[in-house]
Amino acid sequence: MTLQATASQFKTTVLNQRPKAGFLSQFVFWSWVILLFASVLQIILFYTPDNLIAIGCVLGAWVLTTTIFLRPLLLKNFPFSAFLIIGFVFTQFYFPLVFTLLEGKPLIYNLQLPEEVFLHSMLALIVLIISHTIYWMFANQVQLSTKAPKLLTGLGIFSVPTDLQVWLIGFTGLTAMFYVHFYSPSVGHQVSGGADKLVEALIPFTYAPFFIPFGKLYGKKEPPKTRLTFQLIAFTLLLFVVSMGTNSRGAFMLGFTSVGFTFGLGLLLEIVKTRLFTLKNLAIGLFALWLFTGPIADIGTAMVMVRSLRADTPRMELIALTLDAYTQKDALKAFQQENTSKGEDWDEEYMDNIFLARFCNLKYNDASLILASKTGKQNPAIYEFTIDHFLSTLPVPVLDFLNLDVEKDVVNTVSFGDYLYYRVSGDAWSLGVFRTGHFAGTGMAAFGWWYLLILGIGMLPIYMLYDILFVKKPTLDKNGNSDLILQFSFCGLLGLTSIFQFFPMESVEGIAAFLLRGWVQKIFLYALIYHLTRSISAVVTMMTSVRLQKASLTRLDQAK
Repeated sequence: MTLQATASQFKTTVLNQRPKAGFLSQFVFWSWVILLFASVLQIILFYTPDNLIAIGCVLGAWVLTTTIFLRPLLLKNFPFSAFLIIGFVFTQFYFPLVFTLLEGKPLIYNLQLPEEVFLHSMLALIVLIISHTIYWMFANQVQLSTKAPKLLTGLGIFSVPTDLQVWLIGFTGLTAMFYVHFYSPSVGHQVSGGADKLVEALIPFTYAPFFIPFGKLYGKKEPPKTRLTFQLIAFTLLLFVVSMGTNSRGAFMLGFTSVGFTFGLGLLLEIVKTRLFTLKNLAIGLFALWLFTGPIADIGTAMVMVRSLRADTPRMELIALTLDAYTQKDALKAFQQENTSKGEDWDEEYMDNIFLARFCNLKYNDASLILASKTGKQNPAIYEFTIDHFLSTLPVPVLDFLNLDVEKDVVNTVSFGDYLYYRVSGDAWSLGVFRTGHFAGTGMAAFGWWYLLILGIGMLPIYMLYDILFVKKPTLDKNGNSDLILQFSFCGLLGLTSIFQFFPMESVEGIAAFLLRGWVQKIFLYALIYHLTRSISAVVTMMTSVRLQKASLTRLDQAK
């Protein structure tokens, strides 16, 4: 296929594919209304040349996103990989502009290198688009999504779990969370630990029950049961209590984000259909906004306030201390107003809301680029640390077999932010604090501008590995015409939050680490827990059936 023919096909199938009248078109329209309104206010209230340039970058990024990725055909052909890039744009461009405005701040609030932050983000977006276009052409040639890989099918990745199975998967994850944080809290700080590390790896399955309302996405034909809402509320409350005991904001928040992202993806693909823009939904949305910016944000702050006591405090006492801190509103406000820096040369202050900061904190980009400018491009020490960090992804027996001299116990207990800070400050005590680095700064420090090439090439297999977790199945529409429907793997949906937040990562090395171990581990852990819960579910179903038969026979005997 010639370059001209390829460009023509891309324009015909993607750029000229306008959203039909439906949720997608409404979403694009209202996203622009909100963004333009917020941009105008940002310019009026916080006009500076740097803020104007940053706003221009956000608008440019959203033009690229709505023009290329928010199109019906591309979303239906590459839903997970497209969702990954959409997530990057939201977290690095769209959300920062809107949410800083809501907090009464400029987009470039507390950024020392705003132009460099947005330059690197725009270049990264362009690289992601180019690599996705190359992947798009390859996937179309081999018809990647028309048939599920035999290995994945054999492992049960595309088998539809029953509701009982999903609940069993969720409680398995919750039990793992309870065990790790209440009975074996040291596991989270260990590099290897045999069975305990395996138990820790099951924690992400905790959020499985939140996907039951969207069973249509993973091939379930029966509608959700009426009592599901009450069951999920009870499960959420239980998860909330355990989360306070773990002193983890993310443990509780991921349940809600999983629901939101799954619902959003279903709406964008128009698999989930509902009248979204109603007074009832507006009220629910405003209530959710108040909940996250008010009580839940305060709970998150209270968790951070008592975090220093986490290591030596019994979990039930830690829950009590968290609730006590939550009731002290003046102390919460004072804590929020304090500087969140972790060192003289490390400042993470950007968003006041402790939950929103997890989705759009541009200060990580800024801090990493500041440190990278001090270490210099292609710093040998940081390059060596990056390689060692990648190799430490391998299990210890593999490292021993390959005779690789990697101090896994040391490397995996230091974040990229820590190491950058250490190379600049020389403060060895700063290691192990787990400052959050960003791939732009760490990439420049380790590889120079070549990190963008590593990013582009590395993302090609990432796109494919995510997109093979859905398949198109032939069906007939209402008029009897042949059609294709999307069926997502339940395993793929469980990772939807991690797909949306794939970027920003601490280093482009994270791409290689995900390819080497992350994806494979996710697939085989899911296969293990799927078959285990299927066996348990079959036994429970059989026992229930026997009990019902006995009850029925007893009633017949009594009737006689």
